[in-house]
Amino acid sequence: METALVLKVPEAEEAVSHWRRRHDPSATEGMPAHVTLVYPFREWGQIDAAAEEALAYLFARAHPIDLHFAETRRFASILWLAPARPEPVIALVRAMRLAFPENLPYSGAHAEVVPHLTVAHAADGEDAQAELDRIEREFLAEARRHLPIRARIEEVSLFRKESGGWREARRFALGNG
Repeated sequence: METALVLKVPEAEEAVSHWRRRHDPSATEGMPAHVTLVYPFREWGQIDAAAEEALAYLFARAHPIDLHFAETRRFASILWLAPARPEPVIALVRAMRLAFPENLPYSGAHAEVVPHLTVAHAADGEDAQAELDRIEREFLAEARRHLPIRARIEEVSLFRKESGGWREARRFALGNG
């Protein structure tokens, strides 16, 4: 059973939920608006008491994070909101890499993680960029009244993917140490 460690951003739901439900499979599977720290983390059966204690310790020594989303950016087929100051998220990802080197974000596919809040995935194919152009125009026209989005993140959520989709399994407070 897959797991992910994420920073939930409920303040973004009003702006992005409509788009995510239509264009992001994780949203229809129960994953709320979020910034990913580590995905995949460990299989659910490999998260024992020692791993949970290590996570709690690591996150307790971090500080709550203030995120401010005001602009869109893109990966090849993904439209996302960029945090104005990604450094605190990057620092947390790096701390996770040190504490859990066998659980690299995105299985080590990227040298550096770019903190982001996904709005939409374009369908694969030749028209992906045109589709993403259209989605971005429509999203910005509709979401402009919600931007910028400001969020104070005070906890990290551990999600596990069950047969019915993503479910929050545990929360870890930021800054209690």
